[in-house]
Amino acid sequence: MEDPTKELQNVVGLVTTAINPEIQKASVLKYYAPDASFRHPMCAVASGPDSRAAILSILQWYRVLSPVLSVRVTSVTYDAEKHSAFLDVTQTFHVRWSPFSPAPARLLVHLTLRLSPSPTDPTKTVYHIAAHEDFYHPDDLVSLIIPPVVPLVRAALHTATFVCRVNAKVFGALGYWSVSDGEGGKGVHLQPRGEPLPPIGEEEGVELQERTRDDDAHKKLD
Repeated sequence: MEDPTKELQNVVGLVTTAINPEIQKASVLKYYAPDASFRHPMCAVASGPDSRAAILSILQWYRVLSPVLSVRVTSVTYDAEKHSAFLDVTQTFHVRWSPFSPAPARLLVHLTLRLSPSPTDPTKTVYHIAAHEDFYHPDDLVSLIIPPVVPLVRAALHTATFVCRVNAKVFGALGYWSVSDGEGGKGVHLQPRGEPLPPIGEEEGVELQERTRDDDAHKKLD
């Protein structure tokens, strides 16, 4: 790739939804570094000599499992300084032997790129994928395999939230991570932007003074 911002969306389509296995293999060999790594909730490939071959096998098996695969890149965010890209992706994956109707699943793809000499023109540099990571929410991951179970997973997530709220109140009342009134009886309240921060506690003030003295001492030494 010469321009990741413009090309990444097409690259994702080529390595995941290519119309035939030859195009998919050629795309993986072209855009992934030979020692690229791969992380997915269900499998992982460590960086190593020709680890790209293992990534190709995973992508090929993905197509065997789902001969009809739809992938849509909603947005691409590229950090040119860190050679890092985040892609917001929605895919519809249908297991070949599954009796259930497919459901869309959203994931976040993180790609770490590496500058390398162009194989066709050594005077130019191109970007190769050095690390590929896929991140799913639990319900999106389940929707890839057993879509009817998704409502149960979401119900479990909401139940976990309810349990967190109850536990926060109960253990807060018992003195665990409880919000106090603050110094001088002044509690912590949400304030409009621009309002002064709550007063600093006595211990916090001492700690800040010590840090300031240490910073001043380091500056004098420099």
